[in-house]
Amino acid sequence: MKSGNRDDGWLTGRLYFSKKDKRVIIRRPRSGFGYTMNLGNKWTWIFGIVFVMIIVRLVSVL
Repeated sequence: MKSGNRDDGWLTGRLYFSKKDKRVIIRRPRSGFGYTMNLGNKWTWIFGIVFVMIIVRLVSVL
């Protein structure tokens, strides 16, 4: 599914949610630059949770 030319899955032009699209990182089509993450992909959420856990751990150690 090529979503770069389509509006399917885009919420407010900034957030992307598509369970059909297997990509994790998506280029923003309207702005010409920038990337966002596919919130419909489970790996995006796993990465986000691990990232938050690392930050919480670092803050608690300091």
